[in-house]
Amino acid sequence: TSVNTGYSLFNGHIQGEDFFNTAKYPSITFKSNQLKFDGDKLVAVTGNLTIKGVMKPVTLTLTSFHCMPHPMVKKDACGANATVTVKRSDYNMGKHAPYVSDEVKLTIPVEAIKQ
Repeated sequence: TSVNTGYSLFNGHIQGEDFFNTAKYPSITFKSNQLKFDGDKLVAVTGNLTIKGVMKPVTLTLTSFHCMPHPMVKKDACGANATVTVKRSDYNMGKHAPYVSDEVKLTIPVEAIKQ
């Protein structure tokens, strides 16, 4: 389990019960159920995001989508940057709202290697 806010002191705080509670919920999962293409480029992925045991539908917006042979594993691979804005309160992490924004933008680097 890791969290990186850019501020080392805050990283430990948001892993506590008021926020991510990583001791009880060490993983966040996303399971896709729909892909959206613009021509041959994948631009969005819809699915279910689960944080702290709460599952909500979300759509990840993709940028910098690119596929090529992976230079190390010698298999086809695709990568992209994914973003989505969620409400902390939807996932039982709303403490200190509205003093701390309820809306949080998640930025997720993605790499998929063909099996």
